[in-house]
Amino acid sequence: MDGVKTRMALSRRMMVRLGASLAAVTGGGLALTACGASSGAPGSAGGTGDANKALAPATLRFHHRGGQPGVGQEPTLYQEQIPLFQAKNPNIKIVDEGFTGEDYYTKITVLSAGGTLGDVMWTSVGGGGIYNLVAQKMLVALDPIVARDKFDLAQYYKGCIDGMKRDGKLYGIPFKAHPGVGPLYYNQTEFERSGGGVPDKSWTLDRFIDAAKRVSKPNEGIYGYFPATTQKAILTFTRSFGGELLDAEGKKSLLNSPQAIAAITWMYEAFNKHNIAPQPKVVTANMQNPDLGFVNGKILSGKWGTSFQNVAQNQVKDSFKWFAAIHPKGPGGVPGSDYEIDADSITQVSKFPDQSFQWVKWLTNQESGIRLGEIGGTIGGRPDVYKSERILKDPIRKVFLEAMETAQPGRALYNTRMGEYEKEIQDSLLPVFNGEQQPSKSFLDDLTRKVQVILDRPLP
Repeated sequence: MDGVKTRMALSRRMMVRLGASLAAVTGGGLALTACGASSGAPGSAGGTGDANKALAPATLRFHHRGGQPGVGQEPTLYQEQIPLFQAKNPNIKIVDEGFTGEDYYTKITVLSAGGTLGDVMWTSVGGGGIYNLVAQKMLVALDPIVARDKFDLAQYYKGCIDGMKRDGKLYGIPFKAHPGVGPLYYNQTEFERSGGGVPDKSWTLDRFIDAAKRVSKPNEGIYGYFPATTQKAILTFTRSFGGELLDAEGKKSLLNSPQAIAAITWMYEAFNKHNIAPQPKVVTANMQNPDLGFVNGKILSGKWGTSFQNVAQNQVKDSFKWFAAIHPKGPGGVPGSDYEIDADSITQVSKFPDQSFQWVKWLTNQESGIRLGEIGGTIGGRPDVYKSERILKDPIRKVFLEAMETAQPGRALYNTRMGEYEKEIQDSLLPVFNGEQQPSKSFLDDLTRKVQVILDRPLP
């Protein structure tokens, strides 16, 4: 999920914290028959150490993205939590098997084809990953074990739980989540200097255009905004105009609906009429990418996910003041959002589903979710994580909390061909945003037909 990964290894300070945490959790056990919501501390879902010892010894192979242990947000968390979990569950050993993000699903497919898939794995809705794995029958439905253990799914955001389902069955427990490219990051120094005010949740798109014009100096290569041009960004704009890009079943494209056409037209005009945003080809030629455009003061606001906080903190530093707000609302009365969810799942081939579920619960509890934020980046998909005092010490997290509380649920492609779907939309609309093609209804009708061809293809 995180576009920017925090590069850090376990430091001496973290090892001290690890020892303190281990001492704090050695008083109780994590039983398979645990009931109710976790209080947040690892293993606090209920049960006793004696009950937990009833589980047979098991060695679990854990697949995840992130590559080298201890480098990056998620591997750092795993290196913290594996020894804590094993101390609490002495009969269960975790074998850490990380793969680089770009190779992750390819590696998983190769392991499955070779009959060497492990027990627990990181999954995501991004790119249709988890849905594709379910379609290939790699993951086990968790409903029976959740029901048997009376495991409380209400401790997670409902939109996150719903996003882990396929054909009504649950295939993952939310590990981390954010509201998509819902937040608007802005250069507070320049917006204040312009006299146009700083964005807040009351702003509409019209109000925002006026403020963005005040800070834009296109002749000097300075622009007030970059809307992002990914399929996810186009979706959030369409939702802000009251529409959707897919029907509820994920089988029909709505790209040529009046709301989608209005949203794409608004984006086109931001680039080519109002001149508040640099065309994508200008970004590539003069800024390398939108992130660097913001860092270097050439792009003064933009749509990014919650992990962009790391970029701003680590690269802007003291160059200017920056902050984030809920993105200005469109005619639909909402800013537009989309749950992005990572999860942990159990494989169909695991011989230790009960032991695997202990590890899944541990990774997705409150403490793990909070630690993700303290390490740096997107946090656990739970209200008690987003509302934690430890998280809300950072003022920007209050903005993320509000965005998460109102986030709109995702709509998955039924045939799971998300990569093809996203590429067709993004590649076809790039000439529009570059000013080389008008977003006419006839053009979008034709694009909708092309997208529908992808949606009509069978499951991979």
